[in-house]
Amino acid sequence: MEPTLPGLERGMSLPRALIFIPLLTLVVLCVLWITISVRLHIEKVAVLRETEDEAQTLVRSLQNHTLKTVHDVDEIALLIKYGYESSPQTFDLAQYEARGLISADTALQVTVVGADGHVLASTLKFSGVVDLSDRAHFLVHRLDPGAGLFISKPVIGRVSKQWSVQATRRINRPDGSFGGVVVVSEDPAYLTDGFYNSAALGKHGLIAVVSRHGFTLSRRAGESPSTTGGPLPDGYKTVLLTHDGTVVDPVDHIERIVTSSAIDRYDLMVVAGLSVAEALDDYFKMRRVYVVMALVISVILIGFSLWIMALVAKLLKGKEELRRLSETDRLTGLFNRGRIKDLLHRAVSSPDASGRVAAIFVDLDDFKQLNDTHGHQAGDEALVILADRVRVVVGNRGAVGRLGGDEFLVIVGATNACEIATQTAKEIAQALAMAITVRNNPYMMRASLGVAVLEQGDSADDLVRKADEAMYEAKEHGRASATTTWRTYDEVAIRNVGSTGDADSPKRGVLAGKERAPSTHCSDGAEAMLPSSP
Repeated sequence: MEPTLPGLERGMSLPRALIFIPLLTLVVLCVLWITISVRLHIEKVAVLRETEDEAQTLVRSLQNHTLKTVHDVDEIALLIKYGYESSPQTFDLAQYEARGLISADTALQVTVVGADGHVLASTLKFSGVVDLSDRAHFLVHRLDPGAGLFISKPVIGRVSKQWSVQATRRINRPDGSFGGVVVVSEDPAYLTDGFYNSAALGKHGLIAVVSRHGFTLSRRAGESPSTTGGPLPDGYKTVLLTHDGTVVDPVDHIERIVTSSAIDRYDLMVVAGLSVAEALDDYFKMRRVYVVMALVISVILIGFSLWIMALVAKLLKGKEELRRLSETDRLTGLFNRGRIKDLLHRAVSSPDASGRVAAIFVDLDDFKQLNDTHGHQAGDEALVILADRVRVVVGNRGAVGRLGGDEFLVIVGATNACEIATQTAKEIAQALAMAITVRNNPYMMRASLGVAVLEQGDSADDLVRKADEAMYEAKEHGRASATTTWRTYDEVAIRNVGSTGDADSPKRGVLAGKERAPSTHCSDGAEAMLPSSP
């Protein structure tokens, strides 16, 4: 048995009972935040996927717009080419323009260039000799008869003096030799400005038409004007290979979900991108609502759990106080009769309790005389003082209880219970032999102590009975000398075995008439008698 003192078990059940509440609150909070995190992740993925689908729809529309624009330009180029080839001497470009065959909405300028690279006719006025023989869109047709429609990189026109993209067709002479080119100059901004829709692109959307040869025909980002020319930004090269992805634009540093589609016939690529931040704007608002909601719920749960913990702690504290009151002697603060008996029964019920459990029975011999002389209040004061002395002496070696009146029981549980019990009894006797102060006067209180150790087959009642009988043996010896005396049960048993026929043996003597020696010995038979203090 572990040493048991008043209050040793007090409060032990409180933490075990209360720890469940914060654990449950923590589990609920974890489930709440994990659920919200998963929900937000799903929402974010859905928004990004939807934005990617919108970008793909946008790029398909831009592709159709670009194809239609190039197709319209090519029709003009073919019309002028065949008209000039049919009758180069009588060809009149002004007639085509007057009949509405050249749309001003599409073509910025239509020019016929001769085989020497000089401009022969143009829808815009020009003067002098305009030489285009060094232009790439002229040279490609002179060197390659099968070039077809050629779209140049944006250049500043020598007639229009504006940025333009040159779409050209070769003019053949009747013998098939090179006779010049038809040049249809297109404003590159039309490719993006003519398509731009702020509702579809948002404030930070992007559309661009680029060439696979590494240059930009037209690019528009957000509400800024379209830009023309320049090398292809490095950030788009990956997109041209993968056709989709998230790119931080190297020009304006805006992160966009970008998709692209190829126009293989003309070696062009159309690109559309939607701002990630703009696409996630509603998601961010929803996330703020979710987080605020989760924080409020978390605060409420924590507050509620703290309130529940305080309430449960108060209830458990009240229950613990009731338990303590039900197990404690109100006057001395020691265990009461029921509790000390319960502890003894628990200790004795252990399989290896024999020889490991000892009981010390303490009786105050002169307590009735104190009550009769000085009154019950003085007796209560003396009980409190003496009980406290016993408690201090026992310390952690055992448990102390008041059986009632002036009787106390000490339980000692240890491997060497016999030695500890006898030493404890000796120290208790010394402590009780000291004078106490009652009504400002010193008073000597004589006490008797009996010690017994649990033997094989003994019950808790047997152990108490043996300690009680040893105490009465000590009381008989103490009366003659007015001293505090203690005896062990084996001393009493040995003495009574040897004097079973003695008429003077005490009536409460141990094993009177039984011829057997005790199995457990705690002393050599010496009496422990302490003289009273002066």
